Amino acid sequence: MQKHGYEFVATGNGFGVTEIKSGKRIMSFGTSTAPVSTSEAGKNFIQNYVKSTATSGGTRAVYNRLYISGAGQSGESLRSFTTVDNVAAATAHGAHISLSLGATGSVTGLGVAGRHTIHVPNALSGRTYSATQSEIYGDGASSSVAGATEFSFHRYVVDGSNAAVKATVDTAGYLFSIQGLSVASGKLFQANTAGAASHALRIKVGATPYYIMLTATGA
Repeated sequence: MQKHGYEFVATGNGFGVTEIKSGKRIMSFGTSTAPVSTSEAGKNFIQNYVKSTATSGGTRAVYNRLYISGAGQSGESLRSFTTVDNVAAATAHGAHISLSLGATGSVTGLGVAGRHTIHVPNALSGRTYSATQSEIYGDGASSSVAGATEFSFHRYVVDGSNAAVKATVDTAGYLFSIQGLSVASGKLFQANTAGAASHALRIKVGATPYYIMLTATGA
């Protein structure tokens, strides 16, 4: 099959395709110098609408699993990259993940828009591990954030057309929730007996900077 100058060859049967090739890639659409493009507003390049009416079990619209089976290599199951290509974009996100509920939809257990889980084996070795990492990366030798009005590792926003939601979060919400810890000396969560704060972290609430007090001496 020819599409945008590429030849796609599928092997396997119609229900279990084993390989789709485009040049040297297993599966590819466009290139960095010749991307598949459109001038039509509101266009989704890949669009799936799927539905499950099962009453038990788990369903995933897209399931990716990468097995890193060669020592020394690196990889990601999913790498999403949005580039603002020398224009002034209105908004841009590397990824936007949402959990939405219908008019009568609800979750009887846990409902989160994004969940990051690190699976710890019986014997963990190596270097540094984290369930989530927020990284600000300078691409150039003279990269600077000085021209930005606001720049932060995390931004928390309460938004929407229903003012009652904001009022409820204002009254009963938490900035974050930590579960599963117990308070004890030398633990992750401990009572402060070290006295006055010696350091501070700057945060921003509305338009006002505030400071989280810290101490260099553990309890």
